[in-house]
Parts: sequence; structure tokens; C-alpha cells
Amino acid sequence: MLTAFTSRSANISWTASHSNHFSPILHYIIHVRIGENGKWDSATGVMTPDNRTSYQLIGLQPYTVYSFRLLAVNSIGASPPSKESFPMITLQEVPNGKPSITGHQYESSSSIRIQWAPPPKETIHGEFLGYVIKYKPRERDGPEREIRVNSPLTREYTIKNLNAFTQYTISLQVVNPEGTGPAAIVAAMTDEGVPSPPRNLSITHVDDTSIKLKWEEPKQANGIIKEYQIHILNLNRNETESRSVYDPQRVKQYTVGNLRPFTSYKIWVQALNRKHGGNYSNAVQAKTDVQGPSAPLIVNLTCSSVDSLFLQWERPKTFYNQIDCYFVSYRSEKSHDFEEIELIPGPDKKEHEIYITNLTENTLYEVKVQGASKSILRNSYLVRGDFSESRKVILQSFVSPPYVDSGISAPLIAAVICASFALILAIISFILWTKYFQAAYYYLDDPPSQTRGGSPQFSETYDESEYPSVPVSLWPKHVQDLHADGDIGFSREYEAIQAGLDSELSCEYSQMMENKNKNRYVNIVAYDHTRVVLKPLNGQKKNAVDYINANYIDRKCDMYWPKEGTEIYGIIQVKILQEVVMATYTLRTFQIRNMKVKKVNIKSF
Repeated sequence: MLTAFTSRSANISWTASHSNHFSPILHYIIHVRIGENGKWDSATGVMTPDNRTSYQLIGLQPYTVYSFRLLAVNSIGASPPSKESFPMITLQEVPNGKPSITGHQYESSSSIRIQWAPPPKETIHGEFLGYVIKYKPRERDGPEREIRVNSPLTREYTIKNLNAFTQYTISLQVVNPEGTGPAAIVAAMTDEGVPSPPRNLSITHVDDTSIKLKWEEPKQANGIIKEYQIHILNLNRNETESRSVYDPQRVKQYTVGNLRPFTSYKIWVQALNRKHGGNYSNAVQAKTDVQGPSAPLIVNLTCSSVDSLFLQWERPKTFYNQIDCYFVSYRSEKSHDFEEIELIPGPDKKEHEIYITNLTENTLYEVKVQGASKSILRNSYLVRGDFSESRKVILQSFVSPPYVDSGISAPLIAAVICASFALILAIISFILWTKYFQAAYYYLDDPPSQTRGGSPQFSETYDESEYPSVPVSLWPKHVQDLHADGDIGFSREYEAIQAGLDSELSCEYSQMMENKNKNRYVNIVAYDHTRVVLKPLNGQKKNAVDYINANYIDRKCDMYWPKEGTEIYGIIQVKILQEVVMATYTLRTFQIRNMKVKKVNIKSF
């Protein structure tokens, strides 16, 4: 019978045989069987040292089913095996096997997945309850976090809520009721995450075209910072641009250059690693300083008396904020240094003049003008601009005409005269050409002459202050401004042109009740003097409606047909059949078809 047992041993006892056949029992042989249906170890039984009827078996496995039987041995031989004992289970103990981690990888910047294989079953030493996962950042001190996996069949697990771009030490142990076994350990790292904002962005210097910035690296880079992006918003134009800095340091400085003078900017910085762009830093605002005005234009330099000059100039075309001061510099031919006169201009004045007095008669003088604007960043500092072109004049009495050096050479004057003659000849040639070919238009199928009149008349004069001319250099900017706010500028120009039309132009047909619904726009009418009059078709009554909102415009025809092949516009199919180019017009034959009705051929001049 079994008297005691542990996880590694069992104490058994028995009663001696009733008959020894007249030969004393020398010792016993104990057979051991593992499991209820296992095989007996008949060949390697355990031999007792003497004939005592108890024995302690050692070297057993924890949490294992065992059965025992005995053979008594005397000088004659061994007896048959005894009846087997009831099965017994040794006690459990802490596992000594550890799982094998077969793989690990990050799934995101905040999670890591591990895979494993369980240890051999005989190393569990008890009821297999599952696994324990422990983890902690490798470079930081602190307690480990623990996760219980309660299924022995689980072979992988994803650890979540981790820090981005951080290396973790992860251990895995098996569990039975007596405790946990030895740990399998692996180091794994999360993916790069979103960097936190750069810190303490500030402005250290501002001038007319640049802003110098300074900031510190993000508190949590969550990866390797590869670059910084600087976002610059032009508050005057509501335009944003970005610039990249590819040399990140712990404390970073960068000068944002090529900015516009006298312009407000809003700037913020963003850190980027290999996978993510981080959050924006705090925004800073600054306004660049003014820049010196462009060169004024001298329009008049004459002798006003024997000892004074009269100087007149136009305001520079380009300036910032305002022009606060002019400097008139002059010197005689005998002097090396210029003398300077300071002039404070009136508000919004475009032309300026000054008398330069106390001069010497019969002396050549050189004069130039320079504008200046007050700095908005440095008190009482004037930012000087470009000098005008120098002009020279000999100060003489009124007996002889003054000599004025305009700075234009004789070859340039000759070139201008030749160009003027060429332009006049080109204009005369164009007039003759148009008169010569005008007869070709009489062959067009025009409406009756009584419906055609003169062209619309516009006012021959205009107010320069209300409608200023646009310089050629500013024309792209002028068109860009017209496109702003949904092309509102074009609409206003159209309204201004329409308002300038002669109010006596007749548009009675457009205002008739039966024709109003044919006008696509209320304010765009067909004027009677050039109105297109529809002709009645064969078989149609002569008093049929002849109105369409269209006017003849000489030498203008929008391309409403395909260059080749067939094109469909809505439900209208247009196909060009023939194109004949004449001297002053082109004859095209189209096939036009409403997709719901039959085809119609039309000729367009």
C-alpha cells in the first residue's frame, strides 16, 4: 500500500508472502508503471536491499500517475508479480521548462506582437494554466507590467498601449498551480510614432526680407527626427509656403529669407521622422521692415534764374508703407562730394518740385533724387532707396537756352526716330490692307441694312484718378487681382464698360415681352444696330419671330466646333465636314444634329 508521497518520491509497504516454500525471502523487486495503461518496467525493476516490507521510491516525476507491483525473491527464484497497487499521482511543483519565442515584431507605434511554442509537457510539472507575459522599457527603471494569458492553447499575443519608438524587454513564462517557470526573454521595439511639437519657438531677429527663428527639439521625438518643416503664412495675401530643414539639432536656428518687405507673417514649425509628421509648434507672428523705395523719375530740370535750378520729379513706382522723405543731391563739376537737401513730401502726392538756390552761374551741375521710408522696427531710422538717374545742366542766364543733359546718346535718338518712321509705315500699310480687302465682307449674308448701325461709342476721355493706367510690369498682378474672390474684378470691369456705353443705343427688340425669355442674362442685351436677324425658313410665315440674343462683331468668332471629327455638346452633336480658307474669311460646313431629331447641315462664314 502507498503510505506517503511527494512530487518526486513515494513510500510503499506490503505484507510478506504466506509461504516461502521453505526458503527465506532474500529481497523484493518493485516494478513501476507510468500512467494507467503504461508498460511495466519488468527488465529494470527496483531491487530492495533486504527483505523488509517497506521501501521509498525516489526519482519520480511530478504530477505523474504511477502504479506498483512486487516480486519476492528467495534462493530458488522470484515469485509471480503481486497484485498491482491503485494508481497514484505525485504532487505538483514549479515548472522547469520555458516556452520558445519564435517571433516578434511591431504592429504599430504602440503595439508589439510575439509568437511562441510551449515547453515539453513533462516540464510543466502540474496543471497547465497558461502563460504570464511581463514587459518594461529597456532603458528605464520601474516596475514590470504583467499580462495573464489563461489559455494553454494560445500561441501569440499583441501587447498594446506602448510608447512609440521604445525598446521593451519582454519575458514569457508558463504557469501551473505551484507558480511560474523560468522566463524566455526577448527585446522588441515599437514603430516610430507622431513626434510631439517642437518647443519654445521664438523670433530672434527681423529685417526687411528675413525672419530668424529659434526652437528646441520635441519633448517626445517618437522616432529619429529627419527634418523640420517651417510653414509660413503671408497674412497680407493669405498664401502659405513650406520650407524644409534637413539638419535637425537639439536647439535649432533658421533664417527664413526671400520674404516680402512690409508684410505680416505667421510662422510655425513641425518635426518629421521617417513615417510621420508631428504636431505643429506654437505660432509666432512678425512683420518685415520696409525696404527703400525704387528710383524716382526726374521729369524737369531747368534753370529758373542765374543762380537757381528748378527740379521736378515723380514719386517712385515701388515703395512700402509710405515715402517719408526725399533727399535731393547735387554737386558742381568742380566738386567731388554731393550736397544734400532734405524734403518732407505731402501725403499721397505723386509729383514733387524744389528750387535749388545759391548756385554759381555758367557752371555744370549734376542732380539726382533719392526717396526714403521710416523703419517700422528701428525708431527714427530712415531706409533710403535707389537714386534716380543723374541729370546734368549748365546754369546759364536767359540769353542763351539752357543746356540739359538728358543722358540719351545720339545713336539712341536716331534709333528712336527710325523706329517711329517704321511704326508709321506699318500703320499706313494696315489701313490700306483693310480697305483693299473690305469688299470681301460684302459677300457675306448680312442682315438688311436698316437693322445695322454704327458701332457703340465710348467716352473719348476718362479720369486718370478713377481709372489709372496699368503699367506693363504690373499687368500680371492686375489680372491676378481681377481673378480674386470668384473673378469679381472682371465683373466690376464689365459693369464699368457697360456704364460707359452711350445710353442712346437702342435695344428695343431685346426688351419686347416675347423676346425677354430668350436673353440668357438680364443685363446682356442685343443692340438693334448690329442685331443678328433670323431669316424665315422655306414655308415659314414671314412674320415669324426673327429674334436671337446675338450681335455681329467684326473679326471675332468663338470656336464652337471641333477641330476634327465629331463632338457632342449636351444633346447637340457637331461635325465639321469642310473648311475653305479665303483671303479675309473662312467658310466652314458643319453637320449639326439634335440627338433626338434628324441631322442639319449649316455653313459658317
